[in-house]
Amino acid sequence: MENGVRHAAPNSSGASDLPEVDLSLVRGDLGFHLQRRVFLIPAAGMGIVRRAVIFAAVTWLPLALWAILTGRAFNGTGDDTLVAHFGIHVRCLIAIPLMVVAEGVAQNLMPPLLKYFVDSGLITDETLPDFRRQLARMSLLRDRALPWVLMLGATLAWSTTRALLGDAEDVVWMNHGTHIADISFGGWWFVLVIRPLFVVMLLAWLWRACLLFILLFRIGKLPLALVPSHPDRVGGLSFVERMAFIFSPVAFAISAVIAASFAHEVVYHGASAMQMKTLLIATAALISVIFLLPLLPLAMPLGRLKRRAIFEYGSLVAHHDRLVHERWILHRDIGNPEILDAPELGPVADIHAIYDAVAHMRSVPLSKMSIVAIVVPAAVPMLYVAALQLPLTAVLGKVAKALI
Repeated sequence: MENGVRHAAPNSSGASDLPEVDLSLVRGDLGFHLQRRVFLIPAAGMGIVRRAVIFAAVTWLPLALWAILTGRAFNGTGDDTLVAHFGIHVRCLIAIPLMVVAEGVAQNLMPPLLKYFVDSGLITDETLPDFRRQLARMSLLRDRALPWVLMLGATLAWSTTRALLGDAEDVVWMNHGTHIADISFGGWWFVLVIRPLFVVMLLAWLWRACLLFILLFRIGKLPLALVPSHPDRVGGLSFVERMAFIFSPVAFAISAVIAASFAHEVVYHGASAMQMKTLLIATAALISVIFLLPLLPLAMPLGRLKRRAIFEYGSLVAHHDRLVHERWILHRDIGNPEILDAPELGPVADIHAIYDAVAHMRSVPLSKMSIVAIVVPAAVPMLYVAALQLPLTAVLGKVAKALI
């Protein structure tokens, strides 16, 4: 099903007849429907590989053929060739296909992860109607045309303005002069096809990141059945961290395009990669922050849970240990209090372990896995720029030293 939620048969445990929930970040929006209308997306499935190949071919091949026919593919001085402009190749052959691949990743990850809110017991029978209502609201927001109209308008305005100004590095080399009438076929192809497609896909993914942020914010406001002593240290929400992998291809795509621009400056304009290191690090950090932000709304219920649980479990442990102290140290007759015989609490060491689990809860649903899922794709292209002027072993050594 494309929108909202769907009903399914009772689960195998037979505990209750709970409907299965399903929401996609990509199926159902205006971009999806436009692509299906022109048969890019088949009736069944997402056509990820086919679309990635088609987009790469449509954007890169016409420009490459024009460059070959006009002698601008390899012949020229300095960066006056197609080969020298890394950003064009990266946009067409890496970034745009990867953002299509990310749609497939999102489609495979989101529905089962949302369903796990129910399967894990975080969403109970009482909160399930509200949970489904939030998913339905999110599907309506995802399907609105206005965000896509704004994205398309902003993209066309930006692309044409840059063409009129005539100062874009990736366009100037293709033209015969600085006037708009001097823009060649290659220049127009970049201005009207390559750049707009890349920018629209980029804005679409930023919008989807916003959608996930809003969805998790609304879910976080529900009375989730979080478990303070859960061994995952986030009340049972560790599965949410896997949503970071949705944005891994997008983070790499954006970082690769920016790194290609930096690499062009280093190779053809004498820029120093070492002098740019602050910019490289800041760029990778900014990309990482943008795509980790969607997971942060769940920090609010986790923070509330930890603050409350510290007092509740602290009182429980104090009461338990006080009775143990009175019985075995002060040798008082305290009777047979149930708390000392409760099998779920166990001996002193066990109840202390429960309290330690609560005390060491993380207030943010981010782990090494989720951070690596975003930081590594964002950092690898920047490392390539640094490696242009530094031995790769030295770069890797510095990275390893920083991490260890």
